[in-house]
Amino acid sequence: MTTSLPAETLLAEAMACYREDPTRSDFLIQCACAQAPDPLPLLRIGYKFYNRQRRFDLARGLAARALAEAARRAGMSGDFESWTRAQWAEIAPPLASDALLALKALAFLALRDGHEIAARPYLDSLLRLDPEDGSGASVVEALMRPESEAC
Repeated sequence: MTTSLPAETLLAEAMACYREDPTRSDFLIQCACAQAPDPLPLLRIGYKFYNRQRRFDLARGLAARALAEAARRAGMSGDFESWTRAQWAEIAPPLASDALLALKALAFLALRDGHEIAARPYLDSLLRLDPEDGSGASVVEALMRPESEAC
């Protein structure tokens, strides 16, 4: 992970104080992401952390920021539905991975909220960009199938 020591320290403090002071924890996570030379790893940690805490709006916000930052760095438009495999092949693998994982998180978080329609564009883009399933899109796709089909 490419972060700075202050950012890592803030993130560790945020995770440690979450239960006693969630407001301070939220502030520290935002500060850590703002201070990190590369915020993508911290954004990913943050959206996973908020998902585990069942704070889906905050998780969704960090995942959306991660997706936007990955797209910006890759020189891609903000419209993930217009991305192509050919464009994707030109992106550095770690950056592509960050974007794919953010798409997966956004699809999963929409499903957790019961919004299958909102999850579909993320999942469709993920399946199109990553047909090899390196990001684990098949797990999210299985959640969208009716129970009788998932078995």
